[in-house]
Amino acid sequence: MIQDFLQRAAHDQSVYITDVREAFQTKGTRPFHLHVTLYDRSVRAFALRLPETSGEAEEQFVAEYVHANVYNLLSSLGGVGIRIYLDKSDKSALALAEGLDTVFQLDLPKPARTGYGKCLNVNERVLSALFGGAERFAFSVHDVGEEPAVEPPRAVAGRPVFAKLPAMTRGRMVLGMDIGGTDVKLAVSVDGQLALCKEFDWFPASCSLAEQITGPLLLLARLLRAAGSLYRAGRPGEIDRAALGRHASLDEIQRGAEAMERAAGADLRSFDAIGLCFPDVVIRNRIVGGETHKTSGLRNNPDLDYETQFAQVTGLNQALAAYVVEGGPVMNTNDGPMAAFAAAVEQAAGSGDVSRGFFAHTLGTELGAGWVRPDGSIPEIPLEVYNFIIDLGSHVQRGFGPEDVRSVNNVNTGLPGTLQRYTGQSGVFRLAAKWLPERAPELMGEVLDRGFFRWEGDMLAVPTRPQDMRKPCLEFFMEQAAGGQPVCEGIFRTVGEYLAVTWRETEYILRPEAKDRTLFGRLVKLPACFALMREGAHRREPSLRQYAADGSLANTALMKQLDAHPDYTVAQFAQAVSAVYYGCLGLADETVLPD
Repeated sequence: MIQDFLQRAAHDQSVYITDVREAFQTKGTRPFHLHVTLYDRSVRAFALRLPETSGEAEEQFVAEYVHANVYNLLSSLGGVGIRIYLDKSDKSALALAEGLDTVFQLDLPKPARTGYGKCLNVNERVLSALFGGAERFAFSVHDVGEEPAVEPPRAVAGRPVFAKLPAMTRGRMVLGMDIGGTDVKLAVSVDGQLALCKEFDWFPASCSLAEQITGPLLLLARLLRAAGSLYRAGRPGEIDRAALGRHASLDEIQRGAEAMERAAGADLRSFDAIGLCFPDVVIRNRIVGGETHKTSGLRNNPDLDYETQFAQVTGLNQALAAYVVEGGPVMNTNDGPMAAFAAAVEQAAGSGDVSRGFFAHTLGTELGAGWVRPDGSIPEIPLEVYNFIIDLGSHVQRGFGPEDVRSVNNVNTGLPGTLQRYTGQSGVFRLAAKWLPERAPELMGEVLDRGFFRWEGDMLAVPTRPQDMRKPCLEFFMEQAAGGQPVCEGIFRTVGEYLAVTWRETEYILRPEAKDRTLFGRLVKLPACFALMREGAHRREPSLRQYAADGSLANTALMKQLDAHPDYTVAQFAQAVSAVYYGCLGLADETVLPD
């Protein structure tokens, strides 16, 4: 059994953790039960079984499997601690359990942690945010004979709120912000009308100072406040449309904001609420992760203390409050939950079933994951599904450095086989770099000639300077797939296969009531590409139902107006519009909602 997995890995084939778990749970005889104590003090049990091993290679593979399981649990659920129950006479399993402190680097400071230890940096920031430093994560090892019974998690019941949020935009000016890794999208609702949209390209990973990240976001909020005020005052002709253009520079945006503020005069007013999503772990409106690629420039700045710099990013909500009426809410969540929230609001507006909540993914720079309960609440867990290790194979591709597009190694942690390199644009780039040279060499030549891929010594990269080629590169492969190019079609089918593995892993760990998945982002912008991904997923998981966030999602007034917009699409701006509704969720406590 294990030898088959090792041979596939050596031949550079994927060895999915879900397949390994199914085999081990069927044939394994050695208990390795994980009890995770969550932030709310509840306990989740994962009764792993390990097989007998023969030789160092098999032992190493089993160890990697265990480490991946623990890493996936901490990346998604987080926790106060993990208790391991095993047969203490099983010396190999005991050594594996006792070695987790070292593998996950519990005793190292945050800056010194690498690999598996990175997830504990996030976990510690969450623990600090929730408990003020009173809790410290720990592993503990116990004999399986002492294992207590653990009740399965109960479904969360709550009064659905989604259908009531659109009405709350009436009479108000609300800003929605969708902050991504390659662009920021903003939408302003004025009295229930989609008044303004703005797209801003940026590359936060290149920022070495916190204000280089927060500064543009605050400036964009200022710009949209001024433009929204003019719109609300019935003066749309005075809006600086050039500053609202996609390619406006920060200097042009600054000048436009100042000019519109002067023009607005007494008509300048603040937003009633701001809703936003940020591509990091967000707990109780605070950005607390700090280990994503978007902040790598801050982490790698040797001249400044990263924790001090990241605290300024954590304080984004407080800074945005300057553009909200006194006491008005600034509601922040991760981009994945925002996608799920969008699906829930639109489904509710269409009289659909929202009793199970929603689970969604964003497919753009990376994979986002979002889970929202029926009552509109978002579970207070890291939910870093993009960090899931799904592939224990692909050994040849492990040999490339993380910055190489051919690599399966995570650019934040260095760990191989994580979803970061399998589903979003990085997955498309990697598969293209792997397959095109042999299967479509002429197309590979065109990719190089057009500058989508570039050799930098022995490394193959998608250039980000002097021009960021990530979006054009992805669009090129999508257009090729939509046009019937066989290799590119295969790329998107394989991304769909990865999404099916993702579904199986999220079902195992999170057990959400919602079984379907709604997909947002650039990878589903073309219907043909979505159809290919759905085809690939269906081959592996026939029962998985996936839906694209396209015009069919539009049921609320704002989303219908977006669907009819001549310049923007639902696939692009759905989360920015949904952020408007999410901002209104913060008004719910002060408003008597109609039944």
